[in-house]
Amino acid sequence: MTGVLVVADDLTGANAAAAGFARAGFRAATASAGEHADVVAEMVARFDVVVATTDSRHLDPAKARQRVGRVVRAGWPARLVCNRIDTTLRGNVGATTREVLERVRELTGARVAVLCAPAHPEAARQTIGSIQLLDGRRLEDTEVARDARSPVRTSNVVTMLVEQADLDVVAVHLEDVTGDVDALARRIRQHLDDGAEVIVADATTTDHLDRVATAAVAATAGTGTVWTTSDPGPASVALARAMGLADDVPGAPLLVLSGSATELTRQQLRQLVAERGARAFRTPGTHAVPDVDATVAVLDEALAEAGPGGIVVLATVLEESDLWSPTPQEAQQIPLALARAARRALESRRVDGVFSTGGDVTAALLAELGSHGLEVSDEVEPLAVSGSLVGGPWDGLQVVTKGGLIGDARTTVACLDHLRSQVDAHRRQVTAAESRERH
Repeated sequence: MTGVLVVADDLTGANAAAAGFARAGFRAATASAGEHADVVAEMVARFDVVVATTDSRHLDPAKARQRVGRVVRAGWPARLVCNRIDTTLRGNVGATTREVLERVRELTGARVAVLCAPAHPEAARQTIGSIQLLDGRRLEDTEVARDARSPVRTSNVVTMLVEQADLDVVAVHLEDVTGDVDALARRIRQHLDDGAEVIVADATTTDHLDRVATAAVAATAGTGTVWTTSDPGPASVALARAMGLADDVPGAPLLVLSGSATELTRQQLRQLVAERGARAFRTPGTHAVPDVDATVAVLDEALAEAGPGGIVVLATVLEESDLWSPTPQEAQQIPLALARAARRALESRRVDGVFSTGGDVTAALLAELGSHGLEVSDEVEPLAVSGSLVGGPWDGLQVVTKGGLIGDARTTVACLDHLRSQVDAHRRQVTAAESRERH
């Protein structure tokens, strides 16, 4: 399950929304899902936030709804589903808001409410009296009223939602937003009890958005109501924080893949276990090519049990007794089977980074993960390099790799320490990925 699924109607907005979540400490990724909603399903296990762009801003409403619905289904289950709309209300705001509402209602069987807070204070977009303002001016008095493809006819958010999607919409004005938060929560609860589907909230600052989000969560505590959002991004981030989702993103384990049978590699893995508490597992099978299904089961369980700071080692050889003499054909199959098992496990278990030792294993892993290659960022030690995957569903995954005869006893420990620091630095960046089915 992903934490947050965001459906955006264009690429620029998707990138901005993802950046907002990344700044808040979430691992965020963007995906182009206009005609390929399958990419969302491939990514939800790897990121806290997946922002999928449907390129639907200028489509007819029915087509826009169809694309949004496909993305929501592909990304389900999610703890929060957000409809990322334009800050100037261009496009199919009403249609996409209704689609998210109805699809989440269908998938949960619960009462669903939409928090629509379209203000983006840092971009000089405010909402006052349900009127969306751009630099203090009504939208119909700005150039967006003359937009060639999606001209904005009204800046009244409530009017727009009612006219475009026949939703039951109520407004919460600035005097309530800036007042007592408990009173604001009671007002929101009363609106919902009266049948409101969408709460449109005024805001001129990020603090206002935080107050509204906090009140919304308090208003529905214990009721089983499921919140969704319809906004440019800041209110979604505020609601995710208010729901405690930011507290649930402490990280994931690191994965070590070893296809090397050298004594140096075995020594390095023992040192890693001794110094960093790594848990080491040998690929199932006795003196044979790894059994992929059995290896996936072992790795899946190990990654599920590993904590955020954990290290899971999967190796074809751990002890001298594991050594054997494979035929040339078996030697070729070993790294392929190891990489295939890793890929299958990573489809359901998230890792923060991967360390691979053995050139054949690294090559097989990159191919199995659909990567075009490795973008090298540093040399940890001579012939041990760090970087990130380029292309494919695991684009941006942090990697350190070295040969089986490289370094001394502590080289693998140094590589894993470097990988962890590399992951921490990369955490606030946004990854962009595409579906493997497109190649």
